[in-house]
Amino acid sequence: MKIIDRYMVRGFLSPFVWCLFIFTVMAVIIDIFSFIEDIVKYKIPAESLGAFYIYYSPTILLQVTPMAVLLSTMFLLSNLNKNNEITAMKSSGISLWRIMSPIIMLGLIISIMSFIVSDRVIPISSKVANMIRQEELEKEKRRSNQQKVIDNVAVYGSGNRILFARQYDTDKKVLTDITIHEHDLSENLVSKTTAQTGVWTGNGWKFYKVISLKIDNSGKILSTPTFYAEKVLPIKERPRDFAYKDWHSEYMSYADLKNYIKNFRGVSTKLVRGLMVDLYQKVSFSVISLIIILIGAPFALITTRGGVMIGMGMSIAIGLLYYASMAISVAFGKAGILPPIAAAWIGNIIFGIIGIHLINKRT
Repeated sequence: MKIIDRYMVRGFLSPFVWCLFIFTVMAVIIDIFSFIEDIVKYKIPAESLGAFYIYYSPTILLQVTPMAVLLSTMFLLSNLNKNNEITAMKSSGISLWRIMSPIIMLGLIISIMSFIVSDRVIPISSKVANMIRQEELEKEKRRSNQQKVIDNVAVYGSGNRILFARQYDTDKKVLTDITIHEHDLSENLVSKTTAQTGVWTGNGWKFYKVISLKIDNSGKILSTPTFYAEKVLPIKERPRDFAYKDWHSEYMSYADLKNYIKNFRGVSTKLVRGLMVDLYQKVSFSVISLIIILIGAPFALITTRGGVMIGMGMSIAIGLLYYASMAISVAFGKAGILPPIAAAWIGNIIFGIIGIHLINKRT
């Protein structure tokens, strides 16, 4: 590694680590104050709070990393520019892209690490954190203010089954518009059962207007569908599993979510479309750190009076616009207005091109 590369890396990493630490602490403090009344009211123990934030910290770190990358880039380049070090390097025949290459490489490394954390760490830590939140932090609150009707309930069931219901009434313990897919050990669909309603009897689930059919590996129906006016199915899941079972994409790795989507095809187009957006976003969100460097760098090189503050303000404004565009495109994707892959990537592509164009203008 050349001297200039080491100089740039050290200048970037020091503020980056500090920003990560400060932003994480701030996020924890803000989150605690958001439900401080519940902490006092329900006498939530400090050990439960500590355990929750230990497991929730990877999610916080992932969320604050892009802003830490932006501020570190601004701090490094604006200092170099203020001390005329950028000008000196360019006068020596070093291009702006070459000067920036170490932090662009760091942005790529951070993006890869972000994906690894998102794919390997967060699915586990988020599940534990959510369990602690439900069982310790929000137990009493949930008892007093439980959601009565839940839409689009989906759970992995025992016996290699996936159960989907359009609605679940937590008071009456009634499932509506149910589809049950059963798979073999190779994840091939072997049977499909639909029912108009399912009612918890106290010992099990009784389903009404049930249609059951067998399916081969190619997806063809093997026999005539069987109809039952009412039938008790061997579903081991209890009401609480439908009320609180967490199947959100954030709790799954990329491979798990991909298989999950495969198993749900033909059950709910809206659900599959939303999960496809989440699948593509798992990768696109990780790239934000790299794109944010391309966005922030040109504004850090403003040479007019007050350029550092102007550049900082403009880069943060564009960064927020970038986040807003990502949120809007994801919403459009889940609503079916944009294809899932376009919804997840269009913000990265547009702002990446803008960043490259602005850097080229300053070379």
